[in-house]
Amino acid sequence: MKNVLKKSVTLACLASILVTGQAIAAETLFTNSSSTNKEYDRSAAKKYAEKYAERPGNKNYANYGSNSDGGDCTNFVSQVLHEGGGLDFHGKEGYNRNQKDWYYYGPHVPKNTNDKKSRTSSWTGAHQFREHWAVVNGSGGKFAYQAKKYTVQEAIDNFDEIYDDLNVGDIVQFVDKHGKTLHSQVVHRFKNKEVYMAQHSVNDEDYYWGTDLPLSEWLNYGGAYVITIQIKK
Repeated sequence: MKNVLKKSVTLACLASILVTGQAIAAETLFTNSSSTNKEYDRSAAKKYAEKYAERPGNKNYANYGSNSDGGDCTNFVSQVLHEGGGLDFHGKEGYNRNQKDWYYYGPHVPKNTNDKKSRTSSWTGAHQFREHWAVVNGSGGKFAYQAKKYTVQEAIDNFDEIYDDLNVGDIVQFVDKHGKTLHSQVVHRFKNKEVYMAQHSVNDEDYYWGTDLPLSEWLNYGGAYVITIQIKK
């Protein structure tokens, strides 16, 4: 499968980022056991992402694209992991500890520990999702296999590292200069050495991430860092 999934990622460079001397490798935030999430079904996650990217239609989930909950991007990514990839919910119903809990039984965060028709902030919030599956400022649930952090320049200079790391069903997040996570996308296909993401808010099955990515598009999602989250090895 790896031969089919090979791809390239090159990001447009922010004019405000200056790097001198030898390129600095990305920061590996953590690495878990090679058996982490070994049950994750990448092919099924891809099919789910492509089915619901442009036409959100799974009635089992609320659509947060038009309210004040921060958009629907992370809700969609969570669905891909659970409904498509087959990953189990984490944590205990009625709680909302981002580092431990990740589930959806209803559209709102828990009101109390007996609230069984709720979802976690980590299900819908990009920053809380990162805290659960990866880390924020060194602390988090670390439920993924591995996570790395790049500046835009590091992503360009370490092209081969990204090339080798990401696969279908892995997650990419955009982070601003203050460290706030602003957007989540799922990798779903590769063509002509370019990578394509599926996403919500804006709904898009083929968000292009490659050599011709306009600077304006990067700035829309924060413009400082990218976090790559490998769900399994």
